[in-house]
Amino acid sequence: MAQAKLEADLRDSVHRYGKQIFSEAEQIRILNCMLEDAKSKLAHDSDIFKLITENQLKLAGNVNLQNAIIFMNGFVIALEALDHKGQTVRYLKEHGFYRILYRNPQIKGFELPPNDALNKLLKTGIIGIVVSALITLLFAATAFVAVPFWLTAITTGLFIGASAYLSGILYGVVNDLFATQSNLPYFLLGHQPDQLSLLRTNDKVVQGIAWGIAATFGPVIIATVLFTITATIAAFFVPIATFIMPIMMIAMPLIAVGAEIYARKKTRSYIDEMKDFTFLGSNYYQRRGLNYMSPTQQERAAYFGNNDRNTFGFTKVPIIGLGVLVALIVLSAVNKFLPPFLLASPIIAIAIPAALAALASIALLAAAVYMHVNRNKQIDNRYRLEFSRDEVEPNLYLDEDMTYVETLLKTYKLQEPGVNLESTEQIGTSIDLFAKNLPNKPEIVETNSQALEKEKSVTDESMANTV
Repeated sequence: MAQAKLEADLRDSVHRYGKQIFSEAEQIRILNCMLEDAKSKLAHDSDIFKLITENQLKLAGNVNLQNAIIFMNGFVIALEALDHKGQTVRYLKEHGFYRILYRNPQIKGFELPPNDALNKLLKTGIIGIVVSALITLLFAATAFVAVPFWLTAITTGLFIGASAYLSGILYGVVNDLFATQSNLPYFLLGHQPDQLSLLRTNDKVVQGIAWGIAATFGPVIIATVLFTITATIAAFFVPIATFIMPIMMIAMPLIAVGAEIYARKKTRSYIDEMKDFTFLGSNYYQRRGLNYMSPTQQERAAYFGNNDRNTFGFTKVPIIGLGVLVALIVLSAVNKFLPPFLLASPIIAIAIPAALAALASIALLAAAVYMHVNRNKQIDNRYRLEFSRDEVEPNLYLDEDMTYVETLLKTYKLQEPGVNLESTEQIGTSIDLFAKNLPNKPEIVETNSQALEKEKSVTDESMANTV
């Protein structure tokens, strides 16, 4: 009778006028039915089938929706690592599982204020790309038109500086595109003690573009000034070896590839060394987010790998840049000993350097436009943060999938998925069995939650003041 009443109540809630409202137990049951639906497409001896069954046990013995969402988030992470062909992941996405689980984020997002240094660096960095594009056009125009010598010298020096700027920003964007693929929360949540979210989006490409511009602008502008002043002064005395700038522009993204290889190597070493990843992040906001978004050893090792990636870039790139500057000065000074075509050929000395600089400008401007258009884009996955509401919505998002939910409830007739329930007595016995077999919450979640709760009381007030 109790089960029959529960079935009737749930069916009534499905057909309730307006927005459907489900209890926590009903929402957990819906998640379980969705897993059963996906499991029905798998062979019984497959690893994914076993993984789903294990997580159904966790759900069946759980009466707390928040814990159930944490379990399901862990299930998604494990599934994505196990499902190499992506068939089950794709099936769940197509049937709304990711939307239902993640559309209502469980973590409140906080943005950096508009006047924060990172936001200013990002805006100024984009302005620098526009200015560099205009300088490239000016250089190309004056190279093929009769203009005073002093103007040619100045435009050449400005072009050298613009090329250095574009090369540096290009490195930053490529490097951080690799880095966001490795561990998005490192950027989404920030990684310095005073950092929150730079952008709202959880799009890896958008975050990579934004951080690539903002984080490298400071060092790059210093290099730009150095290249510009040096080349402008030299241009009044000797022909400038502009042919070397395309080499620098090609080399910088290759350094980012080298940084990626180095970061992966360090990540593997952290895993092999069983590094302690219990406390990750530099403030409560980052730690709480990482606890949910990156709970596995692999993801936490990748977080540390991004630190090593940055160290690699900030130590190797200045050396390469300084080497190019020295080569530029030396080759310009000994121009009489170089093959004449390197300095006199319009194609090698002007067209190729200007063309590559123009291509870099177009690519970076297109990236900046893409970033601006998608700066608030939210994808339904575990990296989604709640920026729109004052408080997080604790329930699943079912509004767009009610038809599918109704179908599931009819198909499985409100039985515990994965078990053939013939009677009310069997229902009680099966649920008791599920509860006994329910595994504990992942250790890393419990450990961090306990520690962070102590820190939360201290940091919440300061975070609110920052925002």
